[in-house]
Amino acid sequence: MSLGCSCSIGRRWPSYDTLSGMHLTVVVENRAGPGCSGAHGFAAWLEAGPAVVLVDTGPDPDLLAQNATALGLDLGRVEAVVLSHGHDDHSGGLPAIAQAVAGRRVPVFLHPAAIRERWSLQHAVPHAIGMPEAARSALAGPALEAQWTEQATAIRPGLRCTGAIPRVSCEDVGARFACDVAGTVPDDIPDDQALVLTTTAGLVIITGCCHAGLINTLAAIRLSWGEHPIRAVIGGLHLHKARADRLARTAAAARGG
Repeated sequence: MSLGCSCSIGRRWPSYDTLSGMHLTVVVENRAGPGCSGAHGFAAWLEAGPAVVLVDTGPDPDLLAQNATALGLDLGRVEAVVLSHGHDDHSGGLPAIAQAVAGRRVPVFLHPAAIRERWSLQHAVPHAIGMPEAARSALAGPALEAQWTEQATAIRPGLRCTGAIPRVSCEDVGARFACDVAGTVPDDIPDDQALVLTTTAGLVIITGCCHAGLINTLAAIRLSWGEHPIRAVIGGLHLHKARADRLARTAAAARGG
């Protein structure tokens, strides 16, 4: 399963019965949904029994809060945040979580490289795409606590993030990125990670942008999670500009070839 071409905001995927009452709701994506605004970025609300885990936060705290309210979701219930990587369109909503959970301390699971300076060189003028300053301040504040995920890390029973994904297969990261405005230090986005849910139907994988490439992501998960079959992949894959040969290799990897 992956996000279709129609709007996914507000879409709720059914429960997978290993994790009692597990439901996934898309809160932010490119297209607008009923009562919700769209924006370049991603955020998904995951309920596993009483636990609520937010996967990415979208680009803007106001947008995250407004869409959550429109969907009847209380950000104050969030018990953990998983950042797929540190780009602004996935990390910008962190201040909304910090405000909503005031009085509690919520772990944010992210790779150390997620907070570094980064730039996009896709256009004539480079522009900053790293974690916004307001999000950095929220992460350093009293409501949020960074949990670094260089390696696979448990979030909750049955929920684990991959940590850094080895780049065994050569796959484009999706654009021209750098760690400095001059573009002298390439950025291959080492912080890219996925969230893996273990269910009786198989593994359910949630990606943000999958900058490590789906082939590498699936290979790392199969290596670490053993013989569990992969039931679904939900999220961004950065394949819209992929060549036919890469699409074919990716499809083969998804089939287990």
